[in-house]
Amino acid sequence: MKRREILGLAGAGLVTSAFPARPTAANDKPDFPVTVRHRHGETVIIAEPRRVVCLGLNDQDFVYAVGISPLGVTEWWGKRPYATWPWAEPARLNLGAEPQVTGSRYLDYEWILSLEPDLILAVYLDLDERAYRKLSRIAPVVAAPAGYPAWSAPWDEQFALIARALGRSSDATVMTNGIGRRIERIRVDYPALMGRSAALADFREGQFVLWSNRTAPTRFIEQLGLNVPASLEALASPAGWIHISLEHAELLDLDLLIWPNDVRGPLDDIAVFTSLAVYKQGRCLWLSEEDISLSAALWFQSPLSITYLLDRLPPLILDTLRR
Repeated sequence: MKRREILGLAGAGLVTSAFPARPTAANDKPDFPVTVRHRHGETVIIAEPRRVVCLGLNDQDFVYAVGISPLGVTEWWGKRPYATWPWAEPARLNLGAEPQVTGSRYLDYEWILSLEPDLILAVYLDLDERAYRKLSRIAPVVAAPAGYPAWSAPWDEQFALIARALGRSSDATVMTNGIGRRIERIRVDYPALMGRSAALADFREGQFVLWSNRTAPTRFIEQLGLNVPASLEALASPAGWIHISLEHAELLDLDLLIWPNDVRGPLDDIAVFTSLAVYKQGRCLWLSEEDISLSAALWFQSPLSITYLLDRLPPLILDTLRR
């Protein structure tokens, strides 16, 4: 395959070092070929992938979760070594993985080609048809699950898609079911969360921004028993954003507001916000002050980050609600 036949768009992206994917144990050999259906159609994967490149912003978490080392990963944010946050670091270390990292938001085709992948994961990525066709000339590509706007597919569907491509569907099923049981246990152990009104909130460009239940982080907190009121959900854009002006700040007076970003300083000076009961009674959970990794884990929404959240977030929520 000639580079000039593939390369066309240039991108940034520095690399570190590579580590080959581990093979599946001989007594658990998956059946190939497999066909994976996604947003851009079907991809046939002839043999078990051994050189996996992750272009989706959180795809590497799902790969680590089933015990496979990616050759290349994409840095979302945080500037962590090997683009790995604390919830995935034990898995990376256990595998001895040291993937190359691209920090570009643009596809760096030359970097991808240099890794000689036999599978490209672009699941948590808004990949258009042209880029998909171009990547497919390098290796089989798995794009986002069909039927969802960009960035909005449920984590378990992303997991099932990636695991099927890797021949690890049974591993993914076991882990997904285990997380489901843990969530049910939390709902039993934390009954005070059930039915309480809540939202993930931010303050941007002079207005409040909430995330509707079309988004993965809000779906997660609703699984714990919290809920975004229907009156707010009715204001959501197709992408899941809920914008609230200062004039309508009273709409934020819920049982709980979770703030994943560091905006407490500016909000302390906004009278229409500090007059709300949710603020005066201390029912704002400022995650950025507690642990930036908790905030990041809400956005990653992978089996590893969800497990990390389930260990830490419910007690913080309960503490905040009791104030």
